[in-house]
Amino acid sequence: MPIIIICLCLLSTFSFASETVNELPACQEFTNIPERSDVEPIDIPYRKGLLWEVKKNNKINYIYGTIHSQDYKVSSISPPIRLALVKSKTLLMETIPDETANQIFFDNMYFKDDTRLDALLEPAFMDRLTAIITGYGIPAEKVSNITPWAAFSLIGRPRPVRAPSLEMNLLKVAQQTIREIKSLETMEEIITSLNKLSMEDQITILKDTICNHQQIISDAKTLVDLYIARDLEGIVAFNNQPHHDEALFQRFMQAILYDRNEKVLQTIEQEFKQGNAFVAIGASHLADKQGLLQHLQQRGYQLTMIY
Repeated sequence: MPIIIICLCLLSTFSFASETVNELPACQEFTNIPERSDVEPIDIPYRKGLLWEVKKNNKINYIYGTIHSQDYKVSSISPPIRLALVKSKTLLMETIPDETANQIFFDNMYFKDDTRLDALLEPAFMDRLTAIITGYGIPAEKVSNITPWAAFSLIGRPRPVRAPSLEMNLLKVAQQTIREIKSLETMEEIITSLNKLSMEDQITILKDTICNHQQIISDAKTLVDLYIARDLEGIVAFNNQPHHDEALFQRFMQAILYDRNEKVLQTIEQEFKQGNAFVAIGASHLADKQGLLQHLQQRGYQLTMIY
């Protein structure tokens, strides 16, 4: 399984060339992944549900697992979500999906020194990346200047369409009903997390993403189905499939998921002390033994699944 698929539930682009990816000899190590014999059964404390009431000291708050998708099947806001949102006074989003955040991403997606991607990536991978990423709005002449983390973040998801995402719809409702909207992380902080990965790791993830691009797009549909079913256990199991480099996958998870959970938890708890807060964050942040739901329970919060 490609490493980057996890980003579908962490952050919020399709282009198929005439040849198939598997025809590239360099891709064999990334596409021929043996089954693992050491996979432990999934055992997570919170198996199903996206919206949770979080209560402590008579303060009621909510935490909601989102998916970074423009798919109309998940971008509309269900009545239980809308009700909890309008009852709240503060919305805390993973990052506010506005033009400022987009501009920061685009300002940082290219190397600022003399480093070039075509000096880090073999020609076969560069050619394939160019064929894919131009479908995401990146000019062919700029591909050599793009950073590896920006490249795999872009092509590791379905191509954007002219439709609002779930986060954008949440923001719109909040702007109409809530007096305060805050961000759990700035775009700069998210980029810093990506930059914590070594250049070698970034290049390996990019190669993996290039070679498995068609599978990633197909997997995005599977994740949407799991999300619609509100199946946290299924999402964890899906992400726990065999990967090309398990040690790299764990480093990726540590930097992009677990370390960020620890950081945003401090902000969440500060807001929960005030009460009437609604937290919206990628569903992968909620589940498994290092997820936010487990951390909140360990800190004495009473959790009740609402939806």
